[in-house]
Amino acid sequence: PVSTGQSTAERAAEDTAWGLANRAGSISGYEAYLTKYPAGRFAALARSALERLRNDPQVRAQMAEDALGLNRDQRRTVQRQLSLLGFDPHGIDGLFGPASRTAISGWQRSLGLPATGYLSRDLLTRLTAQADRRAAELEAEAAARKAAQDRQDRLYWDQSGAQGDEPGLRAYLKRFPDGLFAEIAADRLAVYEDRRRTETAAQERAAWDRAVTANTAQSYRDYLAQFPSGVFVDEASARIEALQAESRDGADRARAEATENALGLPALARSLIEKRLEALGFNPGETDGVFDNRTRRAIRRFQTSRNQPATGYLDQAAVVALLAGGIIKFGN
Repeated sequence: PVSTGQSTAERAAEDTAWGLANRAGSISGYEAYLTKYPAGRFAALARSALERLRNDPQVRAQMAEDALGLNRDQRRTVQRQLSLLGFDPHGIDGLFGPASRTAISGWQRSLGLPATGYLSRDLLTRLTAQADRRAAELEAEAAARKAAQDRQDRLYWDQSGAQGDEPGLRAYLKRFPDGLFAEIAADRLAVYEDRRRTETAAQERAAWDRAVTANTAQSYRDYLAQFPSGVFVDEASARIEALQAESRDGADRARAEATENALGLPALARSLIEKRLEALGFNPGETDGVFDNRTRRAIRRFQTSRNQPATGYLDQAAVVALLAGGIIKFGN
């Protein structure tokens, strides 16, 4: 039908409005057209398209999620929950892109629900409850592993390092480099080294100081070649072994560090992670958002308790595990 009384300009304006609505193909687009042209030349087509869209389950699902008005932090929580349940959104960024939609669909499919890729209030409640339950399960499993690890740690300490002799202390640190008594063992070993440093001849002491200053495998080999029966032989051999292991692990450490840097964790998130590590009994040191050596050791011990690679650096899986079970508030 052709409306009467329209000028050429008015007709062109309605054609433009209809073209925009038709290209958008959305409920809001057709509603915008009808608001402006309730009796327009394309009103019947617009109402027909609206009825079709409103009866489309996928569109209804999208509308239900849009009505929630999720902010970015809430979307991040959803992504963490999905990841915790084994549905990877490929990032915790608060943006629901294709990967997040796929993760939501996968979760829905696992429960025998329509895989729309969109969430409703009821689905969010269900997702949160399931994620909280899984977080509690993981927490219990990690606590059991930590308790077993700590028992082995204490038992080995009692049988080796607690005696205070140098071989026992070295044996403990070799077995538990990040153990409960690692700092005590290192401090006690330092006393032995200082004592030898005082007692040994000036020439050997100077050679050892040069080796320590350089702190390379070759510098310690040079010391051993010059003093094969020297008082620092055991320490030199131990440091060579440690440096070789560090060299082997260097590439892995660099990748792990790059992965953590890519997360872009702000200072507040780092402080929360340190507080979480403290609450779990991993002793990260001061909760100041700075990941120092004590923090790295705490992260390694946490990763070990979760059967994750103990790199001392965080990846998405570690952050999700640490911040699992976050609560989303969706209105009153």
